[in-house]
Amino acid sequence: MAAYRLCMNVEGWSIIDQATLAPVRLDGVPLASMKSDEAKHMLSILKGIDRVRAASRWWASFAKKKRPPAQRTRIEAPGLGDFEVLRPLTGFRGSGPRRNQ
Repeated sequence: MAAYRLCMNVEGWSIIDQATLAPVRLDGVPLASMKSDEAKHMLSILKGIDRVRAASRWWASFAKKKRPPAQRTRIEAPGLGDFEVLRPLTGFRGSGPRRNQ
C-alpha cells in the first residue's frame, strides 16, 4: 500500500508519494497546487482507492486458493464406423402430394 503525505509549498498543497518523493498523479494529473481542504479530500480519496485495491488483491488470492484444480478431459472424436451412410434426399422437386392453394 502506498504511503502519501501532504506538503505545503509556494503554489499551495501537494500530495507527495513517500516512495518517490514526487507529487502523486491520478489519471496523469499531478495532485499539486491545491487548497488545503481540496488536498485533504483528495488524500482521503487516494487512501480509499488503495483500500479497494488491497481488498481486491486479497479476494482474488482467496478465490484462487479455493478454486478446485483444473481437470483435463479427453474428448475423443467418433470414428467413421459410428455413423450410418445417409441415403439421398428424394421427393422434394415437385413430387409428392399437392396442397390446396
